[in-house]
Amino acid sequence: MLLKGREVQISRFRQFLGRPLVNGDVGRDWQALEARSGVTFPADYKQFVTAYGPGCVNDQLYVFHPKAAGGSEGLRLESLWEQASYAHSELSRNAPDYYPYPIYPTPGGCIPVARSTSGNQVLLAPPKSGESDWSVVLDMGQWIPVAMSFTDFLWSALCEELHVPVLDGEPSFQPVGTVEP
Repeated sequence: MLLKGREVQISRFRQFLGRPLVNGDVGRDWQALEARSGVTFPADYKQFVTAYGPGCVNDQLYVFHPKAAGGSEGLRLESLWEQASYAHSELSRNAPDYYPYPIYPTPGGCIPVARSTSGNQVLLAPPKSGESDWSVVLDMGQWIPVAMSFTDFLWSALCEELHVPVLDGEPSFQPVGTVEP
């Protein structure tokens, strides 16, 4: 059963992913990043990432964290942004019709938050004018808007209820790297 993101409690993910491993402080984890970026991220997304930390869902989807250790083994959120922004800029210049969504740091651009092992991206689309809810956009070789919050999206993917195959197999979460204090 699909619930609105604000109604989904992180505790619901325990049945699939186990107990949250980091269970950090949302304010501490996100305050500096939000100040630097000028973006206030959706609460459900911040709560999930703060609780579970950087890691890999179902050995297929890497979830990035704002305070993850840097370097080649880390899943620092700003590193993902740099990689995605550079790639999008280069690719969209040559084939703009294949890249219909702007990417952060372009104002109003989608913000990459997760990447699959095959290189697909999960992005958060900021609310459009007059709206208050963020949504998910997938870049899977084609761009697929998913009109739901991050936690609704992840829950649906784990329950295999999405109209696109994002995750398959037994639900699991494997931490990757560490979170800086």
